[in-house]
Amino acid sequence: MSERPALSFRVAEAVEGRLRRRLTPEGLRRAYRLGYLVLRPWWFVSRPRTSGVKVVVRCGDDVLLIRHTYARRDQWDLPGGFVAPGEDPEEALRRELLEELRVAPVAVISTGTTPSRRDRKREVLHSYAVEIDGRAITPNPAEIAEARWVHREALPEDTSPFTRRMVARAYWEYWTDPPDEL
Repeated sequence: MSERPALSFRVAEAVEGRLRRRLTPEGLRRAYRLGYLVLRPWWFVSRPRTSGVKVVVRCGDDVLLIRHTYARRDQWDLPGGFVAPGEDPEEALRRELLEELRVAPVAVISTGTTPSRRDRKREVLHSYAVEIDGRAITPNPAEIAEARWVHREALPEDTSPFTRRMVARAYWEYWTDPPDEL
């Protein structure tokens, strides 16, 4: 028996789907920002249980950092997003990479699962390291304010602590037990 997705998730998905069809990227960017501001108090009250993915996108010794348009815009972060109810986390990471950056990984390594209480949600974050073939990306202007490649040992000062930990973990896993695919 499958569980029915939470009402807040179903409403958010329905609204986002309609907005994506009707708004320009700039309008959608504003809608994401407004939606985030509205959802934060709701998360404080409801304390939802969610599942998400965060992805260290690698190209050799360089990693891709992004600034979102809606949350923690003052910090460099990793691509990622929600795992839909019933969705496999690895499928979610592939979907998010296509939605946010228009890239597909050539190798995927799970780097762990971490509990998180950011934004008052009870979230399980599935973290991955992916290797992509080349640095060509096309950031979604509605979700990504800025994207840049940096050397893994030269992260900017305003990189979030979580991102720093995930980058270190991604390269630790890679150098101690390289995958067969690479």
